Amino acid sequence: MKKAIVYMALAATMASCGSGRGTSPDPSQGGENQVDSIVNNSLPLGEGQGEVSPLGEGQGEVSIHTMGKVVAERYADLAFETALPIEQVLVKNGQHVHRGQVLAQLDTYKLRNAITQQQQAIAQAELQIEQARLQMQDVIIAQGYDPDKTSQIPADVMHNADVKSGYALSKNQLAIAKTHLAAAQHELQSGVLTAPFDGVVANVAIQAHQLAQAGQPVCRVIASGDMAVEFRVMEADLSRYQIGTAVSVVPVANASQRYDAKVSEINPVVDAQGAVTLRARISNASSLFDGMNVMIMLNS
Repeated sequence: MKKAIVYMALAATMASCGSGRGTSPDPSQGGENQVDSIVNNSLPLGEGQGEVSPLGEGQGEVSIHTMGKVVAERYADLAFETALPIEQVLVKNGQHVHRGQVLAQLDTYKLRNAITQQQQAIAQAELQIEQARLQMQDVIIAQGYDPDKTSQIPADVMHNADVKSGYALSKNQLAIAKTHLAAAQHELQSGVLTAPFDGVVANVAIQAHQLAQAGQPVCRVIASGDMAVEFRVMEADLSRYQIGTAVSVVPVANASQRYDAKVSEINPVVDAQGAVTLRARISNASSLFDGMNVMIMLNS
């Protein structure tokens, strides 16, 4: 009885829409016109909670459809760690890149100079260590011990010789210089941004000769083909979906395109509007953009 009421209401709604346009839907027309009709008559979830529309007249097939957005499943926002002038930007929005490809580079003169300074500091510390070692031997000999037989030298004598000669201090300075060298080498390496994986470049926000801001995103790399769609369904319709459920995805920008997707995530939370957020992974999504509005259709 409830199904009969629903179908009567749907029939009345479709008849009124058809009369408003001055035309009637032709069942003999192809699937593309059916998709256009669904897109034009659909409502975003939360403003009517999606729609239930008849598809394939005479077959009794029903499709639940709602709006969703394409989201990148894997992406990286890249930024420099040091505030220095930008020497060059080698990519632009929409450009496809490969893993390891250089995207942008800082002016590395100061970074290379810092490495040279730390290498010199290491050499100086090593020389000081050698001088301190000789002085420490003189102190040990003055105390009546053989510096080559350290196991026979009392601990307090060794400690005093170490302090007087400055041997321990020289070793500490060497360790500090090596730490600074490692940091300078890291900064030089981080002054060159490379693609972490194959993908497409988006949100390029810099130009050559600008001053890079540490931590401010320079661009985004979106992994090729790793796209999903997020959409919301009402709690009453949730039983129709489970992990692996197949849905069809139709871009609002081009209703003639259709993509297959399968539900990959169901967020176990019902929001204030009584809806649950789902995510479906899209097959062959290389031509879709992150953030695109799409229609999600579930055929039952």
